[in-house]
Amino acid sequence: MVARRLLSLLSRPTVTVLQYRGASCHAVRPHISAMAAVQTLIDSKIAGKKVMVFSKSYCPFCTKAKKVFDKLLKDGSLSSDDYEVMEIENEKDCEAMQAYLQKLTGGRSVPRVFIKQKFFGGGDDVVDADKKGTLVGKLQ
Repeated sequence: MVARRLLSLLSRPTVTVLQYRGASCHAVRPHISAMAAVQTLIDSKIAGKKVMVFSKSYCPFCTKAKKVFDKLLKDGSLSSDDYEVMEIENEKDCEAMQAYLQKLTGGRSVPRVFIKQKFFGGGDDVVDADKKGTLVGKLQ
């Protein structure tokens, strides 16, 4: 539902008159800003999964966190329906995504791990909770 609404809003162009050194031109831009679209996307991803990880494929801290969640998937502590990883480095709005994640969590580094719609932490936090045996309890 959120994605459908977002697509309908993005497909409605509005015309804006821009001023540049005394000349004016018309620019067509989406009805809502790119940042609003990023916020909607990230909020819907977080709301849609028990565990949501915003990651970059080359990041060693992301790899550590994903290995822990892969282990939990294999042992049945976590369902694949409840888990998603979004690799953001190739997204056209990667910078806007990291800015919004910073607004939500206080940091823009990855991974940004959310469990049950709440910010949990980064890669070291996931590994530490797994070692202490508290991570599985947070998923229940």
